[in-house]
Amino acid sequence: MTAIVLALSLLLAGPSILAVAEGTGDVDAALLHLVLALVVCSVGAQVVRTVVRGYQDQSAGTPDGQPEAEPNPGRRREDL
Repeated sequence: MTAIVLALSLLLAGPSILAVAEGTGDVDAALLHLVLALVVCSVGAQVVRTVVRGYQDQSAGTPDGQPEAEPNPGRRREDL
């Protein structure tokens, strides 16, 4: 997911970076836009990852959201 975050950040900060390359923009503004884009994309990726994992965990369980019964109710997980 790191490559996706970096690619989206560069895409979002692209106009500022292009302005610096053409000489019409400020380097500080381009770096600020790049950092903000990295933060936004990173937080967005974490949110998407959390939501997807929640749905994966929910779909891996039993139907109707019922918790699975323990196969050996008297044993601890470490003993398995």
